[in-house]
Formats: sequence, C-alpha cells, structure tokens
Amino acid sequence: DCNNDKYNIDDSTCWIIIKTRTDSVLFLFFICFVFFLDCVHFSRNPVHTTDRKSIRGKRSPEMEDFLTCFNLFLRSPASHGSFLCELRRFLADVLPRPDSPPISLDSLHSLPPLTIGPSSSESLLAGLMNSSAPTVFSFSGGPSMFQVHRGELALPPALLEELSQRLEQMATHTMEAMKEEEGADRATRSLDRLHSLCVFPKAEPAAGERQYRAFLLLKALQTVARSYEVQRALRATRADHDRPPRSNVCSLRSLTVSLERYLVGPNTAAINNCHGACAFPMLNGNNHAVLLNSHIEGGNVGERAPCCVPVAYEGLEVVDLNEHGTYLTIKPDMVAKECGCR
Repeated sequence: DCNNDKYNIDDSTCWIIIKTRTDSVLFLFFICFVFFLDCVHFSRNPVHTTDRKSIRGKRSPEMEDFLTCFNLFLRSPASHGSFLCELRRFLADVLPRPDSPPISLDSLHSLPPLTIGPSSSESLLAGLMNSSAPTVFSFSGGPSMFQVHRGELALPPALLEELSQRLEQMATHTMEAMKEEEGADRATRSLDRLHSLCVFPKAEPAAGERQYRAFLLLKALQTVARSYEVQRALRATRADHDRPPRSNVCSLRSLTVSLERYLVGPNTAAINNCHGACAFPMLNGNNHAVLLNSHIEGGNVGERAPCCVPVAYEGLEVVDLNEHGTYLTIKPDMVAKECGCR
C-alpha cells in the first residue's frame, strides 16, 4: 500500500515497484505455462529415449504460435501483430471445430487474387463490406507473419463512415448472440479488446492501420454471425417435436469441413450439403428430374434415380496476409445455398 505513511514512498517510485512486481508475476506465469504446454505436448506425443537429443530445442507449431503472440503482447499490446493474434484466438473460440481431415485451399479453383491496401478501389472495398460470403484469414508464412505483416487502407470519408457504422452494428449483434453460447465471457472480453483496437478517433481522421483492422474485424464478425445463425437453426430443428428431426425431404443441411493449418480463423468452412429423397411430389425438381422419376416409377428400374444435390452456390473469400501485403482470393461455388432434385 503506497499510501501508507510508514513507507514514505512517492507516487512515481510506487508505480515502478508495482510494475516490477506485476512483470515478475507475468513472467513467472509465462514460464509455468510454457512448462505445462511442453508436458501436454510430450504426454500426447511420447518420444523414445534415444530420440530426445534429436528433438531438443525444437518446439511444436502451437508453442511457436503462443510464444510469438505472447512476445508481441508484452512488447506492445496495441500493436498490429497483437491485434491479429487476438483475432485468431477469438475466431478459434467461437467457431465450430470439425474432426474431419484438413483440406488444402491450394487444391481449390480460385479467381485471380486482388490486392487489399491503400490503392484498392472504392467499389471493391464497398462490395466486400456488403458481401454475405463467408471469409477465412490465411497466414501463408506461418506465425512469423505476425511480426512483419503491415496493412493499411485509405477509405474515402463516406465509406469510412459506413465501415464505422457497420462495425458498431455487427459488434453489438455479435455480443448479443454470444450470450447464448458456451464460453461467452472469454469471447466477449476478446471481442472488447479487438474492438478497442479498431475504434476511430472522433477529433481526427482514422489512421490507415485502424481502417485496415476495422475492415478485417467486420469481415470476421460477418462470418461469426453467419455461423451462429446456422447453429441456432440446427438447434431449433432438433427442438421441434412436431416433425422428425431428420426429414427425408430433399433439403439443405449444415456441413463444416476442416481447412489447412496456418489459418488465423476460421480454420473451418461451413459449405453445407444436400440430403433427402427425391420421390413424388418432388421438391425443387426440374422437368428432367420429374420425367426421369415418372419413367422409373413406370417400371424402368435400370435408370439412375433423381438425386438431391446443390443447385445454387456462393463463393468463399480468402484473405491471405503475408510479407508482401494482403490479398483477397475468391473460391467460387464453395458453399451450397439451395438444393434440388436432378
């Protein structure tokens, strides 16, 4: 207690003592946590005695990520790298994690990449802000990108005001939606920190880096909101006792797949799928499917029956952040939107 007269310590000296003690506690916690992560890693990945020398000094990818983000936070909690680390952790906490093997994004067909930066056109940025397509964020260079990546935007005043308003609305909407989810307290604190690093000053124009962070956070929250809507719809369907939980009618079902590593978030994509029967009366079937079904019901069982398949898609937006800048790639026909019998 620095206000206690028996210590006779001035305020500046007191602040130094408190900061020194706080840093010591944080450092001790850091050492203990690193030791804990190492124990967990080796308990899950036992190493033979003769192999221990060959792995000495090596760290798991998860440990490298943690150390990079922890060092960034200690040096500058408000830095761009700290923001990206916090964004990744937030998305990892709130988005679903499937058990399926990861799929490499490089194996998918893509449109030519577009650069996201001060020279980006107003129409491109406005279109992305209003897009409903899900977004994932990729670090093609791994955790080292947190330390070297830089990003800025130069939005015109009207678009900057729209970005600010949409971000406030989406942040409020996401806060309300998270109250119904598990782990809401941690996710809420994380979103508060992210939002504080994006708020535009009222007395002067927002810096290019803050515009960039606000843009990334808006795209991330749009994806989170979409994921929550899907999960709520699934829970409502399960809770509806008036109809079977898995109707046999051809319809759209939720499907989340795992993507490759080095994704800030989400490292998953909700691509959906179609399930159900295509018997009469046929739902959303074209003329070919209707005639084919009648032909088969007439006794011609050797033909392929109509199948429940996606008939409308939307793309997936991939934001790639690397040492050269920020690039947007569209993966077309990635997410199923509508089903039909074909």
